Amino acid sequence: MIVVETISGGKACSTEEYEGNIDIYRGDIQCIECKKKAWFIKSYKTEKINRMACFGAKHKEGCEASTVLFTSDDELSIDEHAKSEDIRVDLDKVGNQSIYISEPNNKHGEEDSDWTTSKKDKSIGNASGFPLNKSLRQLLTNLSKNPEYGDKGQTINIVADSGISIVKGLLSDNVVPLNNIKREHCGSRKIFWGTINNLNLKDGSLWLNYGNYKTEPSILLNDELRFDLLRNFKLKDVSELDGSDVIIVGNVGFSPSGKATIKTGFTKYMSFRRRQKLE
Repeated sequence: MIVVETISGGKACSTEEYEGNIDIYRGDIQCIECKKKAWFIKSYKTEKINRMACFGAKHKEGCEASTVLFTSDDELSIDEHAKSEDIRVDLDKVGNQSIYISEPNNKHGEEDSDWTTSKKDKSIGNASGFPLNKSLRQLLTNLSKNPEYGDKGQTINIVADSGISIVKGLLSDNVVPLNNIKREHCGSRKIFWGTINNLNLKDGSLWLNYGNYKTEPSILLNDELRFDLLRNFKLKDVSELDGSDVIIVGNVGFSPSGKATIKTGFTKYMSFRRRQKLE
């Protein structure tokens, strides 16, 4: 897509308008056709590609505005029809991960691309269910494919370097979508997951936003964690995370105005599933 509309007023917004007024449009754009939240994709270039700017969205099935072919940078997943099994995530065994990197080229266009389909994720696993010691990233892959994945009676045990369990119990009791955070989730660590539709920097801290950055849930990383994020995930710029799925083990709090903010102590308590354009 090269044109979306604002959620607040239905005003059309082109890629040029968005890039020229990011603070106005950030968190307030959606697909004109299916009304799903959208994110901005910068123009970029590599040694072989020179791509114009556009918008991305997780369109509803059959939406005619879906014009860009996306794939996840992590196509490993666990059989979503697996039987109930205990899930154990050892955070000290989760290594650094890289995310697709590109460079901006300030390129815009007047016509949508002709890509019209979505690539299906491959899966791994076996008939016995979710194997032990799989990473947060693989759990995120399954939740992204099937939001009801955790409703099969599985238990989860997330273990820190010290061997202490920081999240333990039924998966369904501990997994919280970003769009369903409530005050009852305060007071204990939870596994939050969802889509980053936009982000912004303020006073050195990075805000990863689900939607409207003033009212809807955000993940807040201080200056130190922001640099850890760039280093550990081999990011050239935090804008590479626009449109990605995220999973984070952390605590949530609410501002006086009711905005939910999630914080964590280490970037290893996070993982991403980047949705990139196929060339």
